[in-house]
Amino acid sequence: MSTTRRKYARRLPPEQRREQLLDAALGLIAAGFDTVTMESVAKEAQVTKPVLYDLFANRAELIGALLEREAGRATEQVVAALPTDFATRSPDDAFADAVRVFVNAVVEAPDRWRLVLLPPEGTPAEFRTQVELVRAGVLAQIEELAALGLKELGRLDDLDSALLGHAMLALAEMSGRLVLTDPERFTPDRLVAFVTRIAHGLR
Repeated sequence: MSTTRRKYARRLPPEQRREQLLDAALGLIAAGFDTVTMESVAKEAQVTKPVLYDLFANRAELIGALLEREAGRATEQVVAALPTDFATRSPDDAFADAVRVFVNAVVEAPDRWRLVLLPPEGTPAEFRTQVELVRAGVLAQIEELAALGLKELGRLDDLDSALLGHAMLALAEMSGRLVLTDPERFTPDRLVAFVTRIAHGLR
């Protein structure tokens, strides 16, 4: 009589295993938070449930760790995209470059950015609140950059820098959503070219 040997997960260091499990949970969230269970995550990661329970006591702890990780990484990517000054680039070029960096970040981590820009049904209120807090901080930085950029460009003193900041952030977020929902039609190159044209129109 033949028997089928049970497959065991390859042994990994705890931190590497933790990342693998969080990645598996993130991949499931696109279908809704209710699809993320301890059983479904273990199956997605191709590990046994005891392996999962060794690192996360329950579903709430798993999802909490995932949302904390993704919020932190999303924030890092946004901050990295923002210019700090206009010493080497004009303000309009700097904004276009920032959108390019941001859109590429969305393309490279679509599951993360769907969670942020297109939160699925069941997204915890705490995560939505955290995203809004980060967004408010980013908006404040963009408004400061808009004011500095207008001064740098000159002849635009009558343009409202606060509203320009809101418009710049809205353009970036729109670009991120479009590249997620219709990537064949709205490619990164098309989106960045449009934003560049809008930015240069300020001159």
